[in-house]
Amino acid sequence: MKKATLPTSEQLFSRLRRRTRANADVLDREIEAQCVHQATIMMCDSSGFTRRTHQYGILHFLAVMTDVYDRVEPLVSAHGTVISRGADNLLAIFDDPVKGVDAAIKMQRLLAKYNDGKADRDQFQLCMGFHHGSILRLRDGIFGDKVNIAAKVGEDLASAEEILVTGDVDKLLPARIKRVYARTVELGGKSFELHRVKY
Repeated sequence: MKKATLPTSEQLFSRLRRRTRANADVLDREIEAQCVHQATIMMCDSSGFTRRTHQYGILHFLAVMTDVYDRVEPLVSAHGTVISRGADNLLAIFDDPVKGVDAAIKMQRLLAKYNDGKADRDQFQLCMGFHHGSILRLRDGIFGDKVNIAAKVGEDLASAEEILVTGDVDKLLPARIKRVYARTVELGGKSFELHRVKY
């Protein structure tokens, strides 16, 4: 679906303000038909934010981060959509999980070259998490439990230079993308298998 045909967050919440018990079923179906899509969600988070900002200062950290995200974002945009660059995170979606994981591998390889030979203050590592499923897609954002799971995996569970995918993503990937079972975790009362992508 073309991004221009999607409502903005403001338009969605304006419609939801008019949602009543009488019109909820009809309104929900209309919104779901327009906005619910299958997608692979990628959450990238920087590693060592607190330590690096304590040691080198927030402005230096942000300068390095900006340089890195300016370099890796085109790898995402070639096959997916960057939803936001907030704080030290990068949130993106892909119609094709294979293209999403391929982009992540390229990003990690680019970062390995970027960091090679640099002093600690000038290095930057990413933790990456992926999940797949139905999301509420808007022109300026995404919502849903699948987004929250991807965020938890990328921000809280993945380590520096690690790409973790849930079982829902793992089963959609071809054999050429090497990965190993990492562990099973509970998120929001549900169990999720996590697999580490080898690159």
